Amino acid sequence: MANFAKSRVPHFTAEVHHNPCLPEGGQALHAVVTVTATGGGSTGGRPVPRPEAAVSGVAGPEHGPADALEPDAGVVLRVRTPLGAEVGFLRQVAPAPEDLTGRRRASGPRSGDYPTGPWGDESRDYHLFLRVPDPGLGREMLAARLSVLLPAPDGAAPRVVAQGLVRAVWTDDPAAAVRIDPQVAHHTGRSELAQVIQRGLDAAKWGDATRAVRELRRAARLAGGPGSEDTAKLLAKVVGDVDTATGTVRQAAKAPEVERESSRTAPDTHSSPAETAMNEHDHH
Repeated sequence: MANFAKSRVPHFTAEVHHNPCLPEGGQALHAVVTVTATGGGSTGGRPVPRPEAAVSGVAGPEHGPADALEPDAGVVLRVRTPLGAEVGFLRQVAPAPEDLTGRRRASGPRSGDYPTGPWGDESRDYHLFLRVPDPGLGREMLAARLSVLLPAPDGAAPRVVAQGLVRAVWTDDPAAAVRIDPQVAHHTGRSELAQVIQRGLDAAKWGDATRAVRELRRAARLAGGPGSEDTAKLLAKVVGDVDTATGTVRQAAKAPEVERESSRTAPDTHSSPAETAMNEHDHH
């Protein structure tokens, strides 16, 4: 009887964690993208080389567009943004911190590639910070598309093996905009703040206005430090919106559909114009 060895087929997923809701005038968007590899990763199950040998030569935008990646680039993250949006930074935050921002190479008009080296069966978290334009209340935007590229062994164009979408929607509901995604909170050192905010919002939802105001005021104090001024302003608005008579937040949370869609790992079949324009570059 013939003995057929079981082949290892690499499989990648990309899961986006973020709160897509931004307040009026909001232009800063944080997301944590978890990329997971199984089936041998990019090395086919072979041991992953040491980190210092994983990526040779730090490449910058001056290298110009390039679809053919160096053989040692390993897995590459391609971040595409719409007109007016830009990447502030891209950092690996788990399992070990590593700043990829300086490795960016232009791969299109609004697209950049970040080599991450070879992968085995593993998971890595990336903190993506975006600066986005403010199109106005009620508007929605595909703020970024992150694609995971696996170079072909024969030197052909790299293959897109996973994608994650980062969405943004502008709302006049401070309770929706003030929420902090747990993964983002964890990797930005704001876990306690995120938990207190959520407890306050939950208390208002359950009709406990006294506890809601207490928790939200505590959250405002926690957010009083440098860099959290916008969060503190939003919390002040939320506290003002707590109706002590009914124990609820007066304004209803907006865009629940956007929150559900934000963690999708692949684009919709019905793409928006911004998504369609970004899609065109994925296949070059």
